[in-house]
Amino acid sequence: MVPINLSELYRQHHAAAQLRSWLGEDRVIEFFQSLQEATPGGLVFAASTAQVEQTAITKPSVVVTNEQLSTAIDLQCSSVLIADNVSLAHAILRQHYYDRDVRDPCEWGRIHPSAVIHGSTFVPEDVLIGPNSVIGQGVQIGRRCVVMAGAIVESGAILGDDCILHPHVVLGYDCVLGKRVIIKSGTIIGAEGYGFAEDDQGRNHRIPQTGKVVLGDDVVIGANCTIDRATYAQTHIGNGCKLDAHCHIGHNVSLGEDCVLVAQSGIAGSCVIGDRVRCSGQTGILDHKQIVSDTLLVMRCGVTEDISEPGIYAGTPAQPFKEYKRNVAAGRRLAKMRQELRALQRRINKFLPEDST
Repeated sequence: MVPINLSELYRQHHAAAQLRSWLGEDRVIEFFQSLQEATPGGLVFAASTAQVEQTAITKPSVVVTNEQLSTAIDLQCSSVLIADNVSLAHAILRQHYYDRDVRDPCEWGRIHPSAVIHGSTFVPEDVLIGPNSVIGQGVQIGRRCVVMAGAIVESGAILGDDCILHPHVVLGYDCVLGKRVIIKSGTIIGAEGYGFAEDDQGRNHRIPQTGKVVLGDDVVIGANCTIDRATYAQTHIGNGCKLDAHCHIGHNVSLGEDCVLVAQSGIAGSCVIGDRVRCSGQTGILDHKQIVSDTLLVMRCGVTEDISEPGIYAGTPAQPFKEYKRNVAAGRRLAKMRQELRALQRRINKFLPEDST
């Protein structure tokens, strides 16, 4: 990054990064660093007491922290940026100053000679297309998009402005990406959904899946995910959704806005998911289920019935989290309870006639 004064960084980004104020000298920031490798000239993020204590040892030039923790920092050694939300400040500032530049044309040039682009597809001047990528017939590509090495965009697909397809992404025919969509390596958008009909002999016959997948604005899809196209209409992923690696979305699913799916989560076909639903790792949702907005699914939650009340759910079948914790606690006592029951039965038997049943 180009060195920048603390006061100038604050001036440019205090609103977006929710920076409240800054304290200490107007030091020069030369790089962003982790807490463990911090040195003078560096900027670090500290969101806990232990992290702030670490900065007293490494003495970075600037510490981004919250107002409560800021009083523990020696301003003789480090200046302070006070943030309402340290994690949000981390995201906004890192994106601006310390992100990978995938739009640098120096590596391959604007369009690599090995790329195959159908003659009907117009490529804007500010779009980059990497080696061995394939762009099909009638594809629409927005401004400032990046299609990296080996990515495939099939016929009729649409990319909004500022989309990034990492290496070996497959974007299926007629699928649609909104603006600022990032799809990471190995992900397949728009594979045929899993639809079959069984005959009297138990053989399965394919039902063609000819719908599409539509992703909203600011969606991020992790590596090696699969999102299946719909049978007729569309599989829809709402604005702002973030999927971790190895997630699966079945055909005809409607995922609301700002949902989060952590690694190996799966949603079976035709589910309707509300806004801001969070799925922790290895969550599973059975087909044709509905989940209300503002629901959090944890502890490998398995959803087998609709969820109509927002809250935290865990376990299989999904239970309200307080109920789940009680059941887990009881389960841990089952062996002891069984021993106690047997002992009680033996005591009762002493008072029963020998021929009683």
